[in-house]
Amino acid sequence: MAIGKFIIFEGNEGTGKSTHIQYASDYLKKCDIECIVTREPGGTAFGESVRNILLDTNSNLDSVSEAVLFYASRVYNYNNVILKALSEGKYVICDRFHYSTLVYQGVSQGNKEVIDLHNVLDGYFAKNISLIFHLDASIETSFSRINERDISDKFEKQGKEFLIKIKEAYSEVFKNNTKVINISTDGDKKDVEKVLKGYLDRLINE
Repeated sequence: MAIGKFIIFEGNEGTGKSTHIQYASDYLKKCDIECIVTREPGGTAFGESVRNILLDTNSNLDSVSEAVLFYASRVYNYNNVILKALSEGKYVICDRFHYSTLVYQGVSQGNKEVIDLHNVLDGYFAKNISLIFHLDASIETSFSRINERDISDKFEKQGKEFLIKIKEAYSEVFKNNTKVINISTDGDKKDVEKVLKGYLDRLINE
């Protein structure tokens, strides 16, 4: 059986990842492609318990501690869920992957230990990735969308300065990555869906 395709959605807070992941998953299923959706942190019972710790609004963990927890959740999810599904020929969509740790706990914080950790493990995690959709929006759009939510997690509550740092870090991290598709989500979601459909069709027909 052919190996499946691994699709990552990355982006700042309030850029529409959940909405567009749902569209991509639904579209693949319409194309009769077996697809699973997982998330970071999460994807397994262990990962979800780690998620509760990391996104707790009362958390005061330092960036290195956060990164190590993210990687613990990630390794377990990758080995037990993602690679298994890919080996069965399924498509896997992941809501964030190891680039989020590099951006949030590494580059945006100027944290050398986290950046070094990413560089050591990047080859292991990146080798099976087919596409990375980097959803991007203006700071005003992201901030407005976050403020419309009833419940916000630790990262969503950190304000505009934080959003600016994350946006800049993503630009730096992805500037030379040939698997990255940058998509603006400021406008109508139907326009984003057309772009996603085009790249998904290309991936399906490879």
